Amino acid sequence: MKKTVALLVIAFTVLACNQDNPKGLVLNGTIENIKVGTVYLQKIQDGAVINLDSVVLDGKNSFSLKANLEEPQLLYVYLNKKDATDYNDRIAFFATDTIMQFTTDLYNFENAAVINGGKNQELYRAYTKNSLRLDQVYTELLKRELTLSASQTATDQDYEQLEKELAAYVRKKVIYSVNYANSYRDKEIAPYLLLQETSNANPKLLDSIYNMMPKKIQTSLYGKELSEFLKKSKE
Repeated sequence: MKKTVALLVIAFTVLACNQDNPKGLVLNGTIENIKVGTVYLQKIQDGAVINLDSVVLDGKNSFSLKANLEEPQLLYVYLNKKDATDYNDRIAFFATDTIMQFTTDLYNFENAAVINGGKNQELYRAYTKNSLRLDQVYTELLKRELTLSASQTATDQDYEQLEKELAAYVRKKVIYSVNYANSYRDKEIAPYLLLQETSNANPKLLDSIYNMMPKKIQTSLYGKELSEFLKKSKE
């Protein structure tokens, strides 16, 4: 009888722990100033947007989105508030099999967004923050390109100078991304960054970083994609 009671206590304890720590991703979020809208948890697969979960917000500003994840990967929070600004209403984050927290404001949805939870997300947030200055340089270069195109007095030298600055921007972005991925090659974010941000880098350099990654990372979702990319680059 005592053994039976003990087993029941253990079973109850395990069940309680599982309820406190549900398996899969749980994204608990708050959007200040929201009245009505629908929040989606999405991923992009083979060029198509796939909805993993959604919550209708009608008079409340908090929500919880869930998904079963086999491994860490980039997902998106999308807010459909029917204002024809789909791009600005979608926020990328590096999801993992844990409880994550999301906060933002309706009127500054993208820039005010903060997502916490998991080491890969921490690294992804730091990477995007540090990339902001480089991205601002790129935006200014694009503006100059438009100005030159509309100008009647633009010279060949003007275009040559712009091309040099664009090439310098690409080099800086690639170098930063390669160094960042190499520094955190034991995390799933490393092969993701090499795939997304360093396609112009020397394949031998990418291959050397890949070979130094732990087996767990090499066989991850993005590790496998990086392996395929490197194989094709050698053909």
